[in-house]
Amino acid sequence: MGISCVIFGGKTLKVYIQKIYQTRFFWSHLVRAELKNKFRRSKLGILWTFMNPLLLTALMSTVFGTVFNMSFADYAPYVLSGLIVWELISSSFIGGGYSIMTGEQYIRQFNHPVIIYTLRSALVFTITFSIAMLSLGIWMLIVSPANVILGIITLPLTILLYFCLSWAITTIAGFTNAKYRDYPQVIALVIQAVWYVSPVFFKKDMFTSNPALAAFFHYNPITHLLNLIRNPFLYGVMPDATDYLFTLGTIAVFGLWAGKIYKDNHKKVIFYL
Repeated sequence: MGISCVIFGGKTLKVYIQKIYQTRFFWSHLVRAELKNKFRRSKLGILWTFMNPLLLTALMSTVFGTVFNMSFADYAPYVLSGLIVWELISSSFIGGGYSIMTGEQYIRQFNHPVIIYTLRSALVFTITFSIAMLSLGIWMLIVSPANVILGIITLPLTILLYFCLSWAITTIAGFTNAKYRDYPQVIALVIQAVWYVSPVFFKKDMFTSNPALAAFFHYNPITHLLNLIRNPFLYGVMPDATDYLFTLGTIAVFGLWAGKIYKDNHKKVIFYL
C-alpha cells in the first residue's frame, strides 16, 4: 500500500483501478476499433498475423539452419516461438510509443485516466500475440501433439504475465515518446541490438563458447520469458520456478518504472501533445 501511494501521488492503486474499470466500455471500444483498423483493407486480414511468423520462420530456419548446421525440423519451432514472443516485446517498446499520441483527440475531450490508452495498446499487442500463437500450436500439434496439452494448460498464465509486462512497457514508451519525439529512432536501435544478444533465434549452446556469454544467457530476462512458451510447447516440460521468478521480477521492475513515469507526467501529458 505504501509503495502504491508513493507511485500514484498519495492515491492508492485501488482508486486508479476503479477509474479504469469505470471507463471499461470506452477503452474496450478503442481496442475493438484498433483491431478492426489493424486489418482493414488487407486481403489476408487476420490471417496475416498467423502467416507472417510462419513465413519468417521458414526463411530464417533455412538460412541460419544451414549456417549453423541444424535440422530444420528441430530449429524451426525454436525460431517460431522466439519470433512470436519477440514481436510482442518489440511492439510494446516501439508501437507502444504511439499509444498516447494516437489518443490525443480523446485526451483533449475527456477526463479519463491517461493510462487507459496504453492499456488499449497493450491489449491489442497481447491479442495479436495470442492469434500468432495459433501458428506454433498447430505446428507442434503436427510434430509433437503431446506437448500441446501442457502448452495449453500453461498458456493462460503466460498470456496474463506477458500482458502485464506489455502494459508496463507500453506505458513507459507512451509517455516517453509523448515527451521526447526522438524516442522511436533511439529505441528501434536499442531493440535491434538486444535482438542479436538474446536467444530469439540463437540456441543455448551458441552462448556457451565462453563463461561471460553463458552467464548473460542465464541472467537475460528474455531467456526466461521465452522459456514460458518454449518449455511446454517445444520440450513438453513445465517452466521452472526460475523462469517465473525472472518474469515476475521483470514485470515488477518495469511496473514500478511505469508507475513513476505515470505519476510524474499524467497531469502534464496534455502539454506534450
